[in-house]
Amino acid sequence: MNRHHLELFKVVAEKKSFSHASEILHISQPAISQQIQLLEDELGVKLFNRTTRKVSLTEEGKLLYNYAIQICSLFVDAEKSLSDFSGVVRGNLAIGASQTIGEYFLPKFIGSFKELYPLVHITIAIFNTQHIIKSVYDQTLDLGLVEGSIGHEGLTVKPFLDDELLVIVNPTHPLAIQKSVTFDQLSLFPFVLREKGSGTRQIMEDALTKAGWDMDSLSVIMELGSTEAVKSAVEANLGISILSEKTVQKELQFKTLKALTIEGLKIMRKFYVITTSKKYSTPAMEQFLNFISGEKRG
Repeated sequence: MNRHHLELFKVVAEKKSFSHASEILHISQPAISQQIQLLEDELGVKLFNRTTRKVSLTEEGKLLYNYAIQICSLFVDAEKSLSDFSGVVRGNLAIGASQTIGEYFLPKFIGSFKELYPLVHITIAIFNTQHIIKSVYDQTLDLGLVEGSIGHEGLTVKPFLDDELLVIVNPTHPLAIQKSVTFDQLSLFPFVLREKGSGTRQIMEDALTKAGWDMDSLSVIMELGSTEAVKSAVEANLGISILSEKTVQKELQFKTLKALTIEGLKIMRKFYVITTSKKYSTPAMEQFLNFISGEKRG
């Protein structure tokens, strides 16, 4: 009975589904079924009752599951102790990130982290915030990096980075001669925004509404599904927008876009790292959490 078989068994037992286990482990369903069959043959017992709709543990399976929890935990503890002793961190790390973080922030973080811990294998999945929250809670992902407020029991939420949103215009736009704009000025021009439900748009709308401005007075002519699409539309002078300053650094450098502040309002947001206590904290995960919190990235 090896660790790999035991961990596969544990995930199937917890998810009560071979297909869900396949999604979590990134292993084909037939391969998981084959490995479980090998484990059953090795132990000489039937571990699961299988039907077309669900999977449930047999009495023997329930007994093994109790041991599997303890054994898998001991494996993690052993890896951590050995990593602490040798100073070498290795293992797998599955990270989920919202689009803005995944496209503009995470690559730099991962590059710096890999310089410190080259033996950690990292996989990244980019989803919307709600999908990431669910995946972290279900233990499909080790941790998530998201924007906006998080309200979910069973998750630990910690801020790791501040971000500012600014008005973005084409350099030839009438507002481009100014350093700041009023809300009344913003309402005079066509607006290009991210789609409803995006973190960037939600932060913008919440900040403007809290400041007492009527969002309906903005002339929204286009809603686009990515920051890159919004930037391209503003570069083409189709309208103005409000985006993260950090997502337009290249365009500001090459002067294809210009950033303006809003008089009397500073739109700030925090990025958060989310984890669940239900999942074992591996050495790779612990080191990344220390890194992302700033303890090692400076």
